[in-house]
Amino acid sequence: MHQGFLTMTKMKKIQVDDAMKYYREIGKLAFKSNINHHSVIKNSGNNESKLLKMMAEDRAKISRLENVIDIKQREIDELNKQNTDLLWDLSKLQIKISELKDENNELKEVGSAHYEKRVKKFLNKESVDN
Repeated sequence: MHQGFLTMTKMKKIQVDDAMKYYREIGKLAFKSNINHHSVIKNSGNNESKLLKMMAEDRAKISRLENVIDIKQREIDELNKQNTDLLWDLSKLQIKISELKDENNELKEVGSAHYEKRVKKFLNKESVDN
């Protein structure tokens, strides 16, 4: 029995040594994995801060562009108002021009009738004098 006890103890010692090697290897792998995980988390944090910075810059750029658009829209609105006012003035002037043309035609008609009367009067006077 004594010999069997030693054999079992030796087997157990071999098993313990194998188990210790196995757990040491697992511990090393876990430690390497932890280091890799830490670097991934660190890189992720760095990337996140870079993205947040880029987003803040983009928001500022968008805000500036919205201000420029607003200014340009006000300029367009003012130019449209000026254009409308000019078109309104143009239509008034066109009406005045048409009225002046009508008056001019009436003057021509009155003027020609007046000259006709004078010519007839002159001709009648001439015929009376002869």
